[in-house]
Amino acid sequence: MMTFVRWIFSPKHYELKIVFVTLSILIMMPVISVVVFASSGLALVSETLAVLNPITHLVEIFDPNGNKIDEIEITTVWPTRGVVTDEFGTYGEFRQHLKLGPHSGIDIANEYGLIGEPVTTIYDGKVIRVDNVDDSSCGRNVLIEHSQNIKSIYCHLSVASAIENTEVKPGDIIGLMGSSGTSTGPHLHLGVYVYGIPVNPRTFMVGEPEGSTVKSVLDVAF
Repeated sequence: MMTFVRWIFSPKHYELKIVFVTLSILIMMPVISVVVFASSGLALVSETLAVLNPITHLVEIFDPNGNKIDEIEITTVWPTRGVVTDEFGTYGEFRQHLKLGPHSGIDIANEYGLIGEPVTTIYDGKVIRVDNVDDSSCGRNVLIEHSQNIKSIYCHLSVASAIENTEVKPGDIIGLMGSSGTSTGPHLHLGVYVYGIPVNPRTFMVGEPEGSTVKSVLDVAF
């Protein structure tokens, strides 16, 4: 190692060393690019499709070509009660170890580590999938289609109680918080997609979720 360092800093073969160092940096670029994209790239893409206008307080929706197609009201409805434990776009060691990629939504966990907190939709929409088979990283889940090419998904449920092809609105219970799929504990993963691309759910919601109502196993509404 010391021999290599002395070679780098010696005055001989200066041009050769410049080429060597440049090639080393270029070889490392893919690794650097992955880390940079994982930490910020998803957020940048998200902001090109859904942006909260600070003046009108409306969410502006854009198509993949950058054309503004509509404005929708921000919602005060959170899909469940609890505490936010993971934000959109994070790419920590846990996710890297499991090769999950950057976080495509936000996680809301029960404060007492219990399953059973009721889950509702954040907007009016139509249930297009109810998956009660725990065979994917999302676990048991419900997928809802909203207006303007927006969809929302609710993962890691203990029970997916929604019915496919039915209309739902905020307040309608579509399932119960669980720990199915790739999960470290009872929580809900909320994902929002515009034209099939994940965007930050916080763009559509205001404030924070209220505290958990399920504080003991006796509170679970099976």
